[in-house]
Amino acid sequence: MTANRKVTARYAEIARFLGLHFNEEFCVAYGEKDGFTLRVSGLDTGRGIEYGMVCISVGVAENGVKFEPDKQFRKEHKGIMGVVQEKHTVRMTLKRYVRVEKIKGILQESLPAFLDMLRMEGFTNGCELCGEMKETGAAYVAGNAICLCDECYDKATQNAAAYTANEKNKKENLVGGVVGALIGSLLGAASIILLSQLGYVAAISGVIMAVCALKGYELLGGKLTKKGIIISVVIMIVMTYVGDRVDWAIMIARELETDVFYGYRLLPLLLSEEVIDMTSYVLGLVLLYALLLVGAIPTISNAMRKDKVEGTICKLKKERRERPGLRTMQPGRFATVGVNVRKPRHPRPSP
Repeated sequence: MTANRKVTARYAEIARFLGLHFNEEFCVAYGEKDGFTLRVSGLDTGRGIEYGMVCISVGVAENGVKFEPDKQFRKEHKGIMGVVQEKHTVRMTLKRYVRVEKIKGILQESLPAFLDMLRMEGFTNGCELCGEMKETGAAYVAGNAICLCDECYDKATQNAAAYTANEKNKKENLVGGVVGALIGSLLGAASIILLSQLGYVAAISGVIMAVCALKGYELLGGKLTKKGIIISVVIMIVMTYVGDRVDWAIMIARELETDVFYGYRLLPLLLSEEVIDMTSYVLGLVLLYALLLVGAIPTISNAMRKDKVEGTICKLKKERRERPGLRTMQPGRFATVGVNVRKPRHPRPSP
């Protein structure tokens, strides 16, 4: 996961409030609470963790129990967007809030109730991967934080090593990649023409162009390298220009009642004779390139990030533990979770 300093500071404060460990590199809080191993993280959009989203994920054992959506729980806890089960993970997602104090207040009220609900439904702590009732620990696997038992962590490590070795052994087919990028960019150009004919100039056309060109290169080229990305970008730029010119050709052919090919050849003449306003033409083309940039940058970033994180796996260290701020915590069971507190055997006499 990737997060900026502001988001990292927010989750560090949440970890401190809940008395959980916090990993700054992957921006995730994790630890044990009331018999469950849980992790607190945000929604990763691929461009980074969303600022307002907070998700509480708990690994549960495979004991035949299936979670049924509890509407009453959401009614009683207004700050909760939903509670869902995905295989061996039950996830509670908070609504989007900007103020961290508001999030802390919702967590203080809802988290104990959420864990109590799981226990009452018959859930027990377990591995998020195999679903067995074992001791688990937080790990970072292929771009996601997850709570695993030792056996599943070892298997994930082997799979990551195999993936890395397989990627290294793949050979890049330059000719096939160029053909794939051309085919993909044709789909992108078609989306530009279609949307324009419908009267829209949408950023989705840039996304379609970028995704199709890069995916085409990867499929037919065997792998997507930095060289492949550069080639694909050049093809995107050329095909965006071609798509825009074909769009103008269609409009000219419709106005002059001629064929599209003649309209395509006639466009430079109409521009030079100022029948078509050069400023409008250039501004329209610049807008298309701006939309291409909007779609291409996150697409390329995700492609490079995916290649980087797929083979990444490590256990989240527990050296750093964020202690809860006593000023913000209220007395009770929830306030003392994760803190080693002992009652004195003999009360001190009053002065």
